[in-house]
Amino acid sequence: MSTIEWRGTAALVRGRQARRHGRWDRAALLFILPWVVHLTLFTFYPLVLAFFGSVSDWNILTDEMPFVGSQYYAELVNDPFFYQTLRNTAVYLICQLPLSILLGLFVATLLNQRLPGWQLFRGIYFLPVVVPVVVLAIVWRWMLSTNTGVVNYALSQVGISPVPWLTNQHWAMPSISLMKVWTDVGFYAVIFLAALQGMPSELVDAARVDGANDWQVFWHVKVPMLNPVLVFAVVMGTLWAMQVFAEPLLMTEGGPAGASTSTLLYLYRQGFDFSRLGFASAGGIAIAALILVLVAIERKVLTRDF
Repeated sequence: MSTIEWRGTAALVRGRQARRHGRWDRAALLFILPWVVHLTLFTFYPLVLAFFGSVSDWNILTDEMPFVGSQYYAELVNDPFFYQTLRNTAVYLICQLPLSILLGLFVATLLNQRLPGWQLFRGIYFLPVVVPVVVLAIVWRWMLSTNTGVVNYALSQVGISPVPWLTNQHWAMPSISLMKVWTDVGFYAVIFLAALQGMPSELVDAARVDGANDWQVFWHVKVPMLNPVLVFAVVMGTLWAMQVFAEPLLMTEGGPAGASTSTLLYLYRQGFDFSRLGFASAGGIAIAALILVLVAIERKVLTRDF
């Protein structure tokens, strides 16, 4: 084959490949188009609207948005109840996230042993994840009732006085966290179980040959390989915890005395109960910035190159 013929054949092959890749690109864009539209309409557009609303006196009835600058941000900084809701949300995050992840990892480790009935138990642990949060909140509100709840009834059988789980300022937010722990353990167990089952068995076998016991294998071999999944779990758990809304609304309505009012619940009431959408938007932007900072710190601290 001459040089001219070879170049012509190569150009023809490249043209066919380009057309084929072009069809693949168009097909890929077609498949991701629904998600792009969803992301634009329900994430980017509300975010831009919230930013402009935070510097405007936003009236939802007339859609008027006269510019007021940083007025609502200044009001937010000087609002003591806003800081209280941040503390409430921080208590929820600290009580709920570490316990959920640790229990999820523990359950995943047990299920990874392939004990009899492990598939049934995997379904049982995951069941709370798919139950609507409204149902879970109502059931747990009844269970944690001071006088008629089954939790206090069980405690009374061993001589412990009834605990005001949802009516005491110190117990309200940790009690809501307890319900969320029970809900999220199944989710974390599933993702950790998938990671454990995807690990190469050669590394575990090599560690055992070197004399490592079960704990050493878990801590020095499995945990380092779980690091990306752990980072994902912590980041997602932080995002969900900082946006907790339905649980305190349904279980305590933010009481008693605001002890379980989350930041998102407070901003929701300011925006829709008192028609202060500008103030609520400023709070939403502040919370979004805080979440970004927390996630950046968590990724910096937890991400490791083993």
